Amino acid sequence: GLSLAGHEILRADDLAGGREAWETARVDLVILDLMLPDGDGIDLLAERRRAGDSTPVLLLTARDIHQLGDRAVGASAHLAKPFAYAELLDVVERLASGDGAAPMPDRRGGDPPPN
Repeated sequence: GLSLAGHEILRADDLAGGREAWETARVDLVILDLMLPDGDGIDLLAERRRAGDSTPVLLLTARDIHQLGDRAVGASAHLAKPFAYAELLDVVERLASGDGAAPMPDRRGGDPPPN
């Protein structure tokens, strides 16, 4: 997937692993699923933003992003599941290049989350 497109991947399979990786490794972009086995990724996003971390974050969710409301604040972009690999790669490339300052549109046709 993304490694074939030239991206180095640091993977965490749960909230605890994601928290540890995000706090200890220098990363250019975080791809964060909201539904993790041991917690909610949106809580990790809020925690890192409160700590002053401004790393771009791509949220992946099967939920309606509009229902998250203010909880989605701090995300650079989001993709609703299911999504095509080409969509994921497009958003990753934009955010990794620093060209993702503007929020991405909701792929289901709504407005982007507030920034």
